[in-house]
Amino acid sequence: IDGCVYTGPASLQVAERLVEWGGRVRVPTTLNAVSVDRRRWREQRIPEDLALPADALAEAYLALGARPTFTCAPYLLDGAPSRGEDVAWGESNAVVFANSVLGARTQKYADYVDICVAITGR
Repeated sequence: IDGCVYTGPASLQVAERLVEWGGRVRVPTTLNAVSVDRRRWREQRIPEDLALPADALAEAYLALGARPTFTCAPYLLDGAPSRGEDVAWGESNAVVFANSVLGARTQKYADYVDICVAITGR
């Protein structure tokens, strides 16, 4: 899920609304890197008004059933797609790697389209 970067209240509202509606991912779903270091944001002097909603956004996607991978390189994880497999990735480098190196198939899915694909399984 590429849309797990906190870009403002609306990004959190979308994810929380999906949770409220009982959304659950139906296919294996990974999370891109999030906006802040979830454990060390205070030490890094990240303002609370950014860190708390960014963490809440990550928690919402976890509540939907996404794996807590927090990486922009999901192709390095166990279970990378194989040749001919369809995936719905949004991270630019992952899309290029999937299509050219792995032989999987994906377009560059925009934020929020990827979570819709994960929830519908299509």
